[in-house]
Amino acid sequence: MTKIYRRYFMVLLALAVLGACSREFLEVKPRKAQVIVETLQDVESLLDNASVLNRTDYYRMVSDGDFYYTDSKILSLPEVQRNLYLWNAEIDPTGLNSSPWDLPYQQIMYANIALETLGVMVDYGGNRNVWEELYGRALYFRAWAHYNLLQDFAEGYDPSATEQLGVPIITDSAFPRDTRRETLHEGYRFIIDELTEAMNLLPQQAQVKTHPSVQAAYALMARVFLNIGDFDNALLFADRALEISGTLLDFNTLSSTGALPFSQFNFSTHPEVIFFTSSNVPLVGVAGIQGADELYNSYLDDDLRKHTFFNEGKLYTGTYSGASSYHFTGLATDELYLIKSESLVRNDRLEEGIKTMEGLLMNRYVDNVSTADVPQNQSELLQWVLGERQKELVGRGTRWTDLKRLNGGSDTHIELSRTYNGEEFHLPPNSSRYVFAIPQDEVEISGLEQNIRE
Repeated sequence: MTKIYRRYFMVLLALAVLGACSREFLEVKPRKAQVIVETLQDVESLLDNASVLNRTDYYRMVSDGDFYYTDSKILSLPEVQRNLYLWNAEIDPTGLNSSPWDLPYQQIMYANIALETLGVMVDYGGNRNVWEELYGRALYFRAWAHYNLLQDFAEGYDPSATEQLGVPIITDSAFPRDTRRETLHEGYRFIIDELTEAMNLLPQQAQVKTHPSVQAAYALMARVFLNIGDFDNALLFADRALEISGTLLDFNTLSSTGALPFSQFNFSTHPEVIFFTSSNVPLVGVAGIQGADELYNSYLDDDLRKHTFFNEGKLYTGTYSGASSYHFTGLATDELYLIKSESLVRNDRLEEGIKTMEGLLMNRYVDNVSTADVPQNQSELLQWVLGERQKELVGRGTRWTDLKRLNGGSDTHIELSRTYNGEEFHLPPNSSRYVFAIPQDEVEISGLEQNIRE
């Protein structure tokens, strides 16, 4: 039995106990140790578990260079976080911290159980509309989980390298079984196919933003195509998502006196949020964790993001959740403007790219007037757009993926550096340390090829 499926088994038992103690909709079959989910209500309850399905891991945010940790903070960190921050080759000497791997596969297990249950229902469980939405939600969650696995455990996408390793693609809850790493190309193809099917089943927008929607599927599709360098399709799906809603929040309406400028909103009321997820380790307002100087100093003084994303002590306060316990890592309309602008500029449609970016920035500057100096040639304009992307999406968990894809370009290489206790640490472009190691016990049990960090 592979370790992935041992984890499946343990989570199934946990679900069964939880169901027996509370909602009474899950049980374990004698001798088979399988959870039974039978009705539409059962499936809906399973997919409403936001504490599992709407969580992402924190590894990328610690490593991506946007946050600076003081020496005293680094010293106080758990060993795993300290190694992540300093880009050490070995992250977890104990082998006990496997959340970036375990959490997405737990989400995939939930989705697979839901899909299998829905697949054998007679007459759509008596309500075809509900059945279709639940099926679409499960497909989306499965795509989202596989997407996050690729960001942590695979290299940046190279269209000329057809054998780049991805992660195991799991499409059913049966076990035991053998697992293997599919190629990165196959992984992205799977995600695109899942989202394409989900689009035909989901509502245009979700009433509860922890639920997927057509707009969320378009937004994730735009992000996927941006990651693999297909800028035509990135533009297409960004536009489709914006046609459903392109609402932006005017930062001039926010109060700068509170501890969290977005505290007037929650995960379902922020006007820009499309699909809500949050990090399992929040970095919001944590003493000793500040905006990196290079990033912080890149904001102009009349750029309201400087004062809403960070407080006077440069602590991060910009979570769209409005609460320090929920560090927003989901999808929002501002990212769509950034994807659209970058795709237009890369396709040499410079005026349209500038206009799109200005539509975003007018909601980010004092009195809705951007004072940013906009370059006019393509190369410099692209660098400006990428800089705005970093400033807008700080703390969202997207920067790590951006670094990997930008390091694949000849003129967009980025080297990260940090200093701790007088010693300099560097992360060169295309370093093997951009890919996290698979938990060693998973490698030993499943026989998966390990990622080498040197």
